[in-house]
Amino acid sequence: MKTLQIRLPQELREEADAVLGAIGIDMPTAVRLYLTKIIQTRSIPFTLEAGPVEVIAVDPATQTRMDAVATAWKAKKRLK
Repeated sequence: MKTLQIRLPQELREEADAVLGAIGIDMPTAVRLYLTKIIQTRSIPFTLEAGPVEVIAVDPATQTRMDAVATAWKAKKRLK
């Protein structure tokens, strides 16, 4: 057996303990169930999604300046 230690905000731990207690399992059992499901499905057992992308309209002159800055950063990174 191996030990897994993780750091959690106290409020997260307390709320999770309360929910798991209502279900009738403890935190170590819940973690073992989660890891077992990862192995069985070979994936995270819930959907992970990014929020919607916000498109910001930029006038052509500003876009040209932003492109120049991006090019300068890329060139600087190549020199390192």
